[in-house]
Amino acid sequence: MRLARVTLHAPVASFRHPFFVTGRQPTFDIPPPSTLHGLCAAAAGTFPDPTTFLFGVHFTYRARAQDLEHQHLASALPPGTRITVPTPTGSQRATTEISVQPVLRDFLFDTTLTLYVAPDLASAFHAPVYPLVLGRSQDLAEVLAIDLVTLERADRLRLDHTLLPFALRPAVRFGTTVLLTRHITEAPERKATFSQYIVLHEPVFLGPDANPERRLLHVDGLSLDDLWTDPAHLDDDGFARGVWIHHLQPPTPPTP
Repeated sequence: MRLARVTLHAPVASFRHPFFVTGRQPTFDIPPPSTLHGLCAAAAGTFPDPTTFLFGVHFTYRARAQDLEHQHLASALPPGTRITVPTPTGSQRATTEISVQPVLRDFLFDTTLTLYVAPDLASAFHAPVYPLVLGRSQDLAEVLAIDLVTLERADRLRLDHTLLPFALRPAVRFGTTVLLTRHITEAPERKATFSQYIVLHEPVFLGPDANPERRLLHVDGLSLDDLWTDPAHLDDDGFARGVWIHHLQPPTPPTP
């Protein structure tokens, strides 16, 4: 499989849980698929077709930390309020009240993202239309390398620091099951769809000489057709980096 391998670095990244609004802002350990789709949209200047968009991901960070931020919360005042504010034409009744709420936000430090995407997106990362970010608008990312690579099939591979579909859970005993934003439609609707995934940072191996305690289990009926390897990345034992190719919108199964 011929793909573009794009390597990016960001000093700080944060991928907040969408269901946490106040109190604490935890971060996921890996960019959600919708974030990667948006990253490619920023580079290309337009959203790639979600029905054909595919990607593989390898993501590392040096440390996790916390920062204290302020949230500015606006609320409408009741009609009979006596609070006034000065204006150029005199005092006016206030209609909105702004309060400041401190909140702890998690962030990831010294992050590196390796993204495998269709070859036609390579040129977009050479000259991005919009700034590239990993998370919030201030989490700027730098493109380190862009290579056209050929992913191969292999019977010896290592999966770690990656995102796997939840369908692999019977075969993978490690990693964290999470609910991530898979796709967000364009404005103004911006409808979000979610899917379960496995965030895998611990190594899992496939191969006859793999450690039995860390082996990808064989499960009858479980397809590994989307599992490839990047032969340019080998560990000390000769296991190639495993790359699972995700489809943003999985193909609809045929009607029986």
